[in-house]
Amino acid sequence: MPGFEVFGDEEKREVLDVFDTGVLFRYEFGPQRGGVYKVRQFEEAFAAYTGTGFAQAVTSGTAALKVAMTALGVGAGDEVITQGFTFVATWEAI
Repeated sequence: MPGFEVFGDEEKREVLDVFDTGVLFRYEFGPQRGGVYKVRQFEEAFAAYTGTGFAQAVTSGTAALKVAMTALGVGAGDEVITQGFTFVATWEAI
């Protein structure tokens, strides 16, 4: 399967670190997760890599569009121009 070759031992260890905590979401359960905050670590590393103050990991392109619109201050009643031939997530974010 294309892309499978990018998952090596290092990636497997990272995933197993999360599974070993039993906490498969990003918030709460501090004592149970034993200091394992992979999403937070990724966000901090990505922000440093790109030279920005913040980075926010999201679950999908739709969520990314919604976060971007909010970050830009776009709200109800604001005019947003988009193309007509696009994926439904574009309209959902607007």
